[in-house]
Amino acid sequence: MSSSRSFRALMSLFACLAVFAAVSASANAATTGPTGAKATNDPTESKPVHRQGPVVLKVADRSVNFGGRFRLRGKTGNAVSGHVRIQASFGGKWHTLRKVRTDRTGCFNTKVRARASTSLRVRTNDGRNSKVRRVAVIGHVKLARPDRYVRLGDSLVIRGTVVPRGARTVKVRVRGEGVVTTRTRSNGRFRVRWKPRNNGDFSYRVRALPSHRSTGDSSLNRRFSALRPGHASYYGPGLYGNGVACGGTLTPTTRGVAHKYLPCGTRVTLQYGNRTVVARVIDRGPYIAGRDWDLTEQTRNDLGFGGVGVVWTNK
Repeated sequence: MSSSRSFRALMSLFACLAVFAAVSASANAATTGPTGAKATNDPTESKPVHRQGPVVLKVADRSVNFGGRFRLRGKTGNAVSGHVRIQASFGGKWHTLRKVRTDRTGCFNTKVRARASTSLRVRTNDGRNSKVRRVAVIGHVKLARPDRYVRLGDSLVIRGTVVPRGARTVKVRVRGEGVVTTRTRSNGRFRVRWKPRNNGDFSYRVRALPSHRSTGDSSLNRRFSALRPGHASYYGPGLYGNGVACGGTLTPTTRGVAHKYLPCGTRVTLQYGNRTVVARVIDRGPYIAGRDWDLTEQTRNDLGFGGVGVVWTNK
């Protein structure tokens, strides 16, 4: 009887030990991960940190002609795809020029049009910025079709546009005659009048001074002639086949003029009405008082000139 009681007591002990082992196993399973590492909900436990590199912006060309494009490239420092904003500074504030997509390495490559000198930067979606890069736009002076000839007493009109547009200081330099300074309007346009004091051939150049919007720029040299009046006649019929003072033979198709003292071969611009002809000095004359020029028949026909009258010349 006592032996059966002892057996039952031993079996009860084994059952208790089994229950305890099961409870311990479930507790361990609740506090460990599938790999056996301890799991915890402790908020102070350190988590993996993704390292971020700097935001980089590189500008291939620091100065570009107005209307050209700045070539930009760089990276966000995060090896993930996303977007960045290309920003420019105007009036002390940053304005977004373009939103650019990055590849999976965080790199980007784009172009922005050159409208005015400014500062550029890249801004990521998480609020990080690149270093500021200063870029310059090269301004340009666009001249309207110039007048080639101006008569003494009239004014030469020089007009054009400076880009980028805005109020700019413009200087017009007439070679050997001085400088005229003016300001462009807000649309970049300007207009200057210059009255020549003497006849002759001249050239001028327009320069826009540098501003906060662009560098300075100069136009190419433009040429014009200031013309004075002179009395003229023509000669030819009855003289064809004869020699001329500067060498050669006078024919009905000979283009030229006769003058008392200008060197042979001198180019003379002659204007009559709305026609203009350039001819060379080939002969001497005229020898009638009050007359400055003798025109060959071909020169007379090219000008639509009568027998005697006033022509305008640069000499």
